[in-house]
Amino acid sequence: MSDPGATPTFVDTGAFYAWADEDDAHHQTATRLFDAIRSGDVAYRPIFTSQFVLSEFATLALYKLGHRDAVRALNAIRDAASINVVSVDDAIFETAAEQFEAYDDQEISFVDHTTGVLASERDVEHVFAFDRDFRTLGFTLVPEDVAVSIG
Repeated sequence: MSDPGATPTFVDTGAFYAWADEDDAHHQTATRLFDAIRSGDVAYRPIFTSQFVLSEFATLALYKLGHRDAVRALNAIRDAASINVVSVDDAIFETAAEQFEAYDDQEISFVDHTTGVLASERDVEHVFAFDRDFRTLGFTLVPEDVAVSIG
């Protein structure tokens, strides 16, 4: 069931990482926005992420936060009923690879390209990220590019 007032949003690695790491510069912003989404104060739904994003997040969290915290955060994300984890099938992978090759003047990660392809496939125009590369890919950054009251 679609919510006419809601904005579908894709969540990137950086948003998850900022939420998980209390020392991250964006921790308060990420935590407040996730809390506002969860409480319904901000209508970002449905929420999507990908297996590639979670893989990248788990690896980053492992290296920077340690195994226990990485597992705890990954499980919290995976257990969140509001987050739809989508797979990267062969067609998405090939499209992302072509896009990765075409953006030869940019240093946009392959995972970000897969996020862009998956978001576009779902008509999602907003990405919860602190990575400005998504603007280059044609997306609106949440919360930076939108007026969001998160307390």
